[in-house]
Amino acid sequence: MLDFTSEIVDAVVAACEAGAQEAAEGFRRALGTKIALSVGEAGSIDMGALPEDLSGPGLAVVLTVGYSGALVLLPDATGLVPDWCADPDPTGQSKLDTLAQELGMLLLPEEFTPEDFKAGRAKNLTGAMRRGGVGDGANFVPLDLSAEGKQGTAYVVWPVPKPAAVLGSASAKPEPAPEPTPQPAAQPAATPTPAAGPATPTPAAGPTRTAPKTSSRLRDLPVYTRSLLRIQVPIVVTLAEKRQPLGRIVELGPGSIIQFEKSCEEMLELGVGDHLIATGEAVKVGDKFGLRITSIKLPEERFLAVKSAGKR
Repeated sequence: MLDFTSEIVDAVVAACEAGAQEAAEGFRRALGTKIALSVGEAGSIDMGALPEDLSGPGLAVVLTVGYSGALVLLPDATGLVPDWCADPDPTGQSKLDTLAQELGMLLLPEEFTPEDFKAGRAKNLTGAMRRGGVGDGANFVPLDLSAEGKQGTAYVVWPVPKPAAVLGSASAKPEPAPEPTPQPAAQPAATPTPAAGPATPTPAAGPTRTAPKTSSRLRDLPVYTRSLLRIQVPIVVTLAEKRQPLGRIVELGPGSIIQFEKSCEEMLELGVGDHLIATGEAVKVGDKFGLRITSIKLPEERFLAVKSAGKR
């Protein structure tokens, strides 16, 4: 796997410059303000001498890449963060999540496309960086923003060793402490089985918790079942469908318009093979088309009649 380190500074700067215009559009759609964006000169972070605007609240976009990640920080001091970001309703949170997804695709090199993304307001951006494990020598690229007489700077920061902790509250900080707790619990379990001496090292080596990304339910599946999950299948989004006489279809040519009964505001259908699995709404991710899933179609329930043993 590629390392998300200081060696990719030039690649990040190039990605930011290439995606600057689309990123500005993403900010506009999410924050409701037309924004001009230009990329500044990259540098390294000194946690003891951070810009003053990072010592206050702001919007934090967390982009997870493998076991590390990156941040896009927009301080409240810029005047560009709307008040609703402090407590967004579902629509507002959806806007922030879409912004996070767009920025992840536009401001990072293609080979570092985020596997997970989220956005939220942090009461103190410096504290959010510290929770994420950002230290001296980390890298940043400043994004100079201006809108309607307001000017400020957003920051792309990496690497972030603990991206999941960035938006956690102070109470979430002790959560890493419970991780050592299962280890002592495993040692007493090994004590009652001293007779099986060779078996004791096996559980000790068993902390396969090093792969937190893998669902425990998937790890419990048989090997042959897990291998099926690697099979690639086509995913199709159906905008609309219609039946027409073959004669009408033969007459189609460039410029022809086919009218469908489906409204443009209706949900789109997501299918795998010939099976409908979900519905969702169309979204724009940079200059690409995407689908935000709103509901999952549950498998059909099947009932079998229960017959008494005496009847045939």
